[in-house]
Amino acid sequence: MLGCFAEVTHSSLRSAAGKEKFKLGRLASTAWESWIDELNEETTWAGRLVPNCGTVVIENAISDTLDSDNYDAIVRTLREFDEPYEYISPRQIEGIRPVPSARPMRAVFLPNEHSINSRNVLDALQSILEEQGVEFFDQYCIGIDGTGPSVSGVGLRSGEHIHAGTVVCAAGAFTTPILDTVIDPAQVQPVFAGTGVAFVSDRSDRKKVPRHTVRSVNRAGSCGLHVVRLDGGQDYIGATNAIFDRPSSKATAGLSHFLLQCAIDQLDQWYAHANIDHWRVGNRPVTLDSFPLVGASGVDGLFIATGTYRDGFHLAPIIARIIADEIQNGASGIAHPFRPTRPPISVFSIDESLAECSRHTISTGFEDSLVLPRLWPDDVIRAALPTVDERIYDALGTRYGLSPDLLPFLNANMKSARPQAFNRARLVLNVRGASQDMPDDQS
Repeated sequence: MLGCFAEVTHSSLRSAAGKEKFKLGRLASTAWESWIDELNEETTWAGRLVPNCGTVVIENAISDTLDSDNYDAIVRTLREFDEPYEYISPRQIEGIRPVPSARPMRAVFLPNEHSINSRNVLDALQSILEEQGVEFFDQYCIGIDGTGPSVSGVGLRSGEHIHAGTVVCAAGAFTTPILDTVIDPAQVQPVFAGTGVAFVSDRSDRKKVPRHTVRSVNRAGSCGLHVVRLDGGQDYIGATNAIFDRPSSKATAGLSHFLLQCAIDQLDQWYAHANIDHWRVGNRPVTLDSFPLVGASGVDGLFIATGTYRDGFHLAPIIARIIADEIQNGASGIAHPFRPTRPPISVFSIDESLAECSRHTISTGFEDSLVLPRLWPDDVIRAALPTVDERIYDALGTRYGLSPDLLPFLNANMKSARPQAFNRARLVLNVRGASQDMPDDQS
């Protein structure tokens, strides 16, 4: 999905840092149209990149009021920035036939937010680069080679070393072990894996198919439920999100079951009879503060592009321009505060972080069929079920609030037999500290 406004939540623009990330998202939305045209002109790849235009954002009552707040935030932001949108009747959404109890209550159409087959984009890019003489190595990178304060190349699992005076580490959720070979662990915040499960189905038997991308708002600790049309009569349905200390390549039964339930109940009951062509597992790169790491690393010749969480594909044209400008000119014409060497950015107080984490967890429970005793109002469970140990901040040794997406993961890791992720977070926070909302140095 090439979404910017559809990704907004009620807390996205509450901070200066959030507004700066949103600004990059708007620039990326503008850049994608020309980028697709340029790729189509330059490539000899056997195909043509064609986006699926328009996105429908829905709100249903299957979850908690967090969904309502996020939907309201999207509409409010659309108005503030004069972005085209149209309210539509949920019954008019093509290809959507949920169970009655999960039917959408509100829906808005965003004509300028599109989707595109990411595999086709990558194939086109590879074709262009190969035509220009770029060599690809289908091997694992195990580390970065350095001589003193500078990089000299990368090492591969095969034992081979590729020599280079400039290295760009854009390894997503695999970033941290690679950077650790050349950068002190306290100098750049760790990147964790937001592992997600999705599936691709054959839609040939469907009587009606979605004309546009259809998605919910972003939900508790996750992206929105969505269906995206692919080439060749297929649908892409995604996606879950669970943060781990390292990437995973296998779909778990629980998250797969949850996604199937959501797809059948909230998108189209037909998915109960769909043929699943294959499952997909991806790992979103999640930093300690949930903001990107983009630019020079502090080591001569080494640049970093990661930590984009849910927005990496959409932000790709802008991140590419920032990195290219820094390599060629020493600075980028696109200003941003997300340099890799900055301290973590805090946009929540501790109380706000804990409260929002609780809200996310309860919301997930309702979406996953949580039913309360009839004599209990829903606010009882908020008070009765603390979702993380409030002593986690004392254990971390910080007075800055973290993203509610990260807290359950760090809390569980703190109490595990292998608390490496928690210890790494504590190290960075104690050595680097954190900045309240925005780093002092944005250069």
